[in-house]
Amino acid sequence: MTIISEDSIYCGQSGRVKRVFWRQQTPWIVVRLRIGGMAAVPWDWTDLPCTQTEQSPAPDCRHAVLLSPIALRDLIRFLRGRCNKLTEPNEKKHFND
Repeated sequence: MTIISEDSIYCGQSGRVKRVFWRQQTPWIVVRLRIGGMAAVPWDWTDLPCTQTEQSPAPDCRHAVLLSPIALRDLIRFLRGRCNKLTEPNEKKHFND
């Protein structure tokens, strides 16, 4: 991705997205720059695609959740593992004194 906002001192610099977070209801990213170092910039300062959201979202849903394919896979694995733990019968543990 490339930082395209002229409001940023990193305008024109490119790198890899390391993390996405929310600040004051706006998505931000932490990027590892190819020139070295890291920077945090608002999502809309980059050339990353904008998400399509409904014109009138539900009252309890303000933002779309953004997950990479790898993060989605890891979330599914976590939830499946947790579900399996909840459905397994509790085995009594015997402790020797």
